[in-house]
Amino acid sequence: MLDELKHLVINVFDKSIGYIANPEKRIYWIYILTSLSLGVFVYYRHARKKDPSKNIFKYLFPKENLLSKSALVDYSFLIFNAFIKLVIIASFSYAAKQYHYEIKEGLLYYFGFPSKGYSIELLTVFHLITLLIVGDFSYYILHLLYHKVPFLWAFHKVHHSSTALNPVTQYRIHPVELIINNLRALVVLTLVNSVFDYFNHGYFSPQTYFGVNIVLLTFNSWGANLRHSHIKLTYFNWLENWIISPFQHQIHHSSQKELYDKNLGSKLAVWDKIFGTLVKSKDVNNLEVGLGEKDKHYKSFFQNIINPFKSLFNSNY
Repeated sequence: MLDELKHLVINVFDKSIGYIANPEKRIYWIYILTSLSLGVFVYYRHARKKDPSKNIFKYLFPKENLLSKSALVDYSFLIFNAFIKLVIIASFSYAAKQYHYEIKEGLLYYFGFPSKGYSIELLTVFHLITLLIVGDFSYYILHLLYHKVPFLWAFHKVHHSSTALNPVTQYRIHPVELIINNLRALVVLTLVNSVFDYFNHGYFSPQTYFGVNIVLLTFNSWGANLRHSHIKLTYFNWLENWIISPFQHQIHHSSQKELYDKNLGSKLAVWDKIFGTLVKSKDVNNLEVGLGEKDKHYKSFFQNIINPFKSLFNSNY
């Protein structure tokens, strides 16, 4: 019994607080440091001029973002969802492996072995590009549905209920949404990896750095943690047509309803540009985040778990 409890605690730790030591996760300590470095840049370039009375420590580590009731809800979700990942989502991997095998075998059956072999370097490049485009586009479509379909918005609004963004806010996700998100990711990975296994004449293992592909490594190193923060890191105006800047994602968290369904992309801004949901940093000056008048229903962890179900039957929630 004690061994099982110890094993559970270790697994929960690995899938929550342990993320700080996992380079595959956004809150990995090195990514936090690079984000803080960019925060220092923003402070000296812009923030200090607006409020000279605020020193750099208070700017980088504001209590209202890190120690508020809203932040405590974020931290609670980080721990709670570790149990969901262990109990429910872990079971998805078996099905994914089975479908992976069947898709690869189906490609071999219908098309035979590829007549030409490809180098691991070339396959890695195309794998990165394919995964970026397919993954980001599927994320955009699902994110759009979260904002347009009332049933899905009922659960997605939990993520938007944060009134003080911090890097852990990205884990403020209702378990129902967490399950849907992981299903999307597994479908994308299974399809893409099956195709590249086929072209590789066997199991394809792309080149990585510290176990992370170069796209994710670059994304996380260049301020991904600032997407959920108070630090207004913007990109060049032309670049925000292609890549979502941290401040553009903060705009997405605005309490103004007209901005709820803007800047829906994960890494790429092109989908927002194509479908008319793009808002650039220069177009927004003052920003408050949260659900506005409905914030009162999503202050505690318990409210964020229960009230989405209530909102399915009562629009006041």
